Amino acid sequence: MNDTTAASVPEVSVLVVGYKSLSYIERCLCGAIRSAGTAGFEFIFIDCSNDGSEQFVRERFPSVKVLPYQGNLGFALGNNLLATHARGRRLLLLNPDAFAERDELVALLAVAKTRPDAAAWGAVNMLPSGKVDGGSIQPMLGALPIALAIIGLAHIRPGAASLKQMKLQEVPVLSGAFMMVDADLWRRLGGFDERFFMYAEEVDLCKRIADAGYALIVDPRIRILHDTGSGDRRNPQRLMNRARGNATFFRKHFGPTWAACCLWLQFLHAVTRLIGGTLTGKESIAAGFKPIVTQRSAWWNGWPGKKQP
Repeated sequence: MNDTTAASVPEVSVLVVGYKSLSYIERCLCGAIRSAGTAGFEFIFIDCSNDGSEQFVRERFPSVKVLPYQGNLGFALGNNLLATHARGRRLLLLNPDAFAERDELVALLAVAKTRPDAAAWGAVNMLPSGKVDGGSIQPMLGALPIALAIIGLAHIRPGAASLKQMKLQEVPVLSGAFMMVDADLWRRLGGFDERFFMYAEEVDLCKRIADAGYALIVDPRIRILHDTGSGDRRNPQRLMNRARGNATFFRKHFGPTWAACCLWLQFLHAVTRLIGGTLTGKESIAAGFKPIVTQRSAWWNGWPGKKQP
């Protein structure tokens, strides 16, 4: 462990990658630090937008280690960079728009200790509306979930956590907004694949964790507030970036034929949402999905970028 004694190694290193998060980073860090209590947590932050949050965190949270601004790194590269400075036995990925309100961090650490055979642990994210954030109970990316969504059966999530069972469950995917990972395995796997600038990087990591023979555990009793998309879940740019992330995943993990099938299904899903939103007067839905339909070449090939294992 270098020259660090075992007793001084934190239980958990909390990694927070900010992007235009000045208006809510205080709420995020205040909640997280309070939720960590007296347990061995360290906090590491980097701002990827140069919006003033770096200086704010330095002044408001002197216990938080702040890395200097290095440009818009994206979620994957940003977390990989933070992880190189982490000393904890576990890494906790925390979105700046995810807000702990009680003992969520300590509770998730307790789950990790209860299931040491697993390598990643997560919770259920709640939207400000009080509804469950579907991203925290998602199935593995593939043709079937998209096909189900196209025909209005998105609530059928094959393999995802069941909210009817308030107990620990093995799942295929955890939400990167609030996700704990064994630090040694993270490093062995190379962290996030940096070709994913944002979106689907945690799905890719979860698949690689499972492929390495480890379980991923969710505890539906732990709930954390997640203001998905910072209050604008149907922002066209957000949906476009999500489509790019999904396309990157399909092309990485599937053969050419199956990847093309998934890509066309994703396009068809956007078409149905554009038409449905237009016919029903739900302009935010139509506007959100329109660029995916009209600018297919912008997302079809996924994110450009370097490859990692």
